[in-house]
Amino acid sequence: MTTSVHHEALTGGGPGATSPLEVTRPRERALRKTIVGYIPAQSPMYHLHPASRLVLYLVTSVIPLFIEAPEVNILVVLLSLGLFAYANVKLARLRMFLPMFATVFVILGLTYTVFPRRFETDSAVLFAVGPVTGHFDSLMWAFATYCRIIALVLASIFYFSTNRESDILVALRTFGVPFVVSYFVGLTLRSVGIFLEDYAVIREAEIARGLDTRTLGPIGRIRHFAMNLVPLFTLSIRRSDDISIGLYAKGTRLSGRVNGVRRPDYLRSRFVIRARDRVLVILLLVTLAGVIALRSATPWLGLTHSAVYSGLLGLL
Repeated sequence: MTTSVHHEALTGGGPGATSPLEVTRPRERALRKTIVGYIPAQSPMYHLHPASRLVLYLVTSVIPLFIEAPEVNILVVLLSLGLFAYANVKLARLRMFLPMFATVFVILGLTYTVFPRRFETDSAVLFAVGPVTGHFDSLMWAFATYCRIIALVLASIFYFSTNRESDILVALRTFGVPFVVSYFVGLTLRSVGIFLEDYAVIREAEIARGLDTRTLGPIGRIRHFAMNLVPLFTLSIRRSDDISIGLYAKGTRLSGRVNGVRRPDYLRSRFVIRARDRVLVILLLVTLAGVIALRSATPWLGLTHSAVYSGLLGLL
């Protein structure tokens, strides 16, 4: 928290201000450090109130839950990628998530192959290898679920790629979340960043000692990661103890009021809800309501009414 305040002091406190350090460091001129990496220093998203950005995140995360048709969720994914480009977030940064996307795809495919949905065991058979049979409906459901997950994950990545911890706190407090809850969320977000930094330090120490994990197989890498959990949790316990001592030493009181007076909120005072924020929130809520109504009243967003489903089934 101290680092954030110090950084805001350097930048003059404004969302789009430039730090003196950014003048001498070309890399930091375009990016800012946050809990999951870096966010762009300049982005059209910063013109929106943090509460509007949170609503955008929640709506784009909830909408895929009401959609089974894979082609519609693919459109949601393309929309998310368009938002990445609009917000000045480099799409190349998504390459670090490709192994996770591939792992989820494989796990879902294997799960729905080995354990097909019960009422779809009489559907078309795509392949049969020994006792394992791949049913068309079950694998299509796996693909639809995968498209949902990717849409949800991209919405989360986009939100944390365009918002700092302080923006998230402002959004929560704007919606009336109690101070204790927002303070706990702030500490948790900070802990995520510290956890990742500790993991990076442990990895660098292993490399400095000559350990090359590239020679390990998948099982060996899982075992090696499990071994890393021991020092990671040890460091986490030590840091949580340091944080509790620091809060006690500062006399921090986890209450929205101090001496009976409402606690001043400097972070919220830096942002103003404008007309564009209200328009955006209304459009998002209307879109969400429309999707829910369409899903409830019609089968159009269902898997069996999907164009991809019908097209592939017609080829069998």
